[in-house]
Amino acid sequence: MEIWMHLVLFAVLSLVIVIMSALFAEGADGPALASIPRRFGVFLVSCAILAAVMLFCEVVFASV
Repeated sequence: MEIWMHLVLFAVLSLVIVIMSALFAEGADGPALASIPRRFGVFLVSCAILAAVMLFCEVVFASV
């Protein structure tokens, strides 16, 4: 599969994870649903930073 399909599948599954964690973390549905876009953005940015760090470590340490 192309990388774009993998990224779309990752985003869809990430959205499900974020929705479930938001609904379990908040007491009411209103604040939980309002916090989903921010939580989703933070989750995707955090995953991108983690991927960048992993690629950097690969280039630095595994290039021997």
